[in-house]
Amino acid sequence: MKQIAFATCRSMPELQPDDVPIAKALEARGAQVQAVPWNGPFQPFQAADIVVVRSTWDYFEHADEFASWLIRLEAVPGKVHNSPDLMAWNATKTYLLDLAEQGAPLPPTRLAKPTVEALSAAMQELGLEVAVAKPVIGAGASGLTILRRDDPTTLTQAATKLAADAVGCDAMVQPLLDEIRLLGETSFTFFGGEFSHAVVKHPSKDSILVQAEHGGSTKRASPSPQDLAVAQSMLTLLPVSYTHLRAHETSLH
Repeated sequence: MKQIAFATCRSMPELQPDDVPIAKALEARGAQVQAVPWNGPFQPFQAADIVVVRSTWDYFEHADEFASWLIRLEAVPGKVHNSPDLMAWNATKTYLLDLAEQGAPLPPTRLAKPTVEALSAAMQELGLEVAVAKPVIGAGASGLTILRRDDPTTLTQAATKLAADAVGCDAMVQPLLDEIRLLGETSFTFFGGEFSHAVVKHPSKDSILVQAEHGGSTKRASPSPQDLAVAQSMLTLLPVSYTHLRAHETSLH
């Protein structure tokens, strides 16, 4: 019987609702699935035949510990999905700058310290009157704020929020894209480098936050061939090869 560990977190240690059908399908095939917090005892990961990193939602609050945990995962006897190297790269939003340097069509971005002066300078460099600031390490829209040059209080509020929510890490400053409100945010899912499906996430009225906990909604999407081609091309820019992806039968979001 295969022992499969689904990595969760101490604050939400059980399987998430969208993990339950996967666990049942695996158990129907003779596997035993266990929910294991990443920031709990390591032995269950060491003993598992397969480790699937699923709902480690509090990783950004313990960034150094999570990075160390990923390093430990590299040495476990079982297979790990996704690659620990890939997850370590993806855990910090500076991966977007790596992709942009390789030609990915991303919005112009500047890194800034969480101070009023640095945020204002980043907006000036980008020529923006309205911008979005988000912490380099964060999840679930933590620390995300809208900046307005004609309203200095937004810069003060952003600096305070980033310093608190992001534990003082750098921020990324980008244009506020109207497409998020008008068209939503599309996520593409690939298994082993092959396209599986896409969903579009819409924010609630007067918001740019697409997460369900912030009132956002999600539905199945049918991307155009052009959009799919762009998403597919991003896989060639990842620091993990197609061969590695297919060998590990992994999924990317």
